[in-house]
Amino acid sequence: MEKCKALLTDLDGTLIRSEDCICDALMCAFSHVKAKVPEKKEIMSMFGLPVEQMLIKLSGVRETEKECIEEFIAEYKRQYPVHMANAKLIDNAFETLKYVHEKDLQICLITSERRKNAEHILNQFDLLSMIQHIVSRDDVHNFKPDPEPLLKGVDKCGLYAKDCLYIGESPFDIEAGVRAGVFTVAVASGSWSKESLIACNPNVFVDDISEIKKFF
Repeated sequence: MEKCKALLTDLDGTLIRSEDCICDALMCAFSHVKAKVPEKKEIMSMFGLPVEQMLIKLSGVRETEKECIEEFIAEYKRQYPVHMANAKLIDNAFETLKYVHEKDLQICLITSERRKNAEHILNQFDLLSMIQHIVSRDDVHNFKPDPEPLLKGVDKCGLYAKDCLYIGESPFDIEAGVRAGVFTVAVASGSWSKESLIACNPNVFVDDISEIKKFF
């Protein structure tokens, strides 16, 4: 294959080891709005989806309960920086982004987090200066596994989908990448198994994010 011209990347589980931090922040938010607090494994099964969808699907809150949903999101935003102080950078994530950045290629973050939250954690790990574009929860109508976030990222880079590599660690990521027509790489650095990712038919499966360097 020809070398890729841009890197599109997921955030949580792909660049940042943050599963426990996010679960703790979400549990606080569930409790704050007096909704049923789900078990950690239930929350983790929905990683990659917007938090309001977690509230609706896991606690039975109706989509019409706008005030509850808005308060849930607001509390999650308050709890996010508190708990994310304990997050860790995934091995070789910084070095891989630096490698792509130093080749003068574009990097676009694709995340279901709000932009403010994403920028907070990127700053925490000195990643923000290497990322030219962000497609966040605030920028799309449809979320992964829908391809819209990926297609917006491709558009921001001013390239064709086939010229972009996308890496993610959840089935939602991989399905979105395949549907968007980008070169899709699965990495089992999050809470999903290798088998569940391969079942989504990525172009490549890697054990470590650093393995994508050869594609640039």
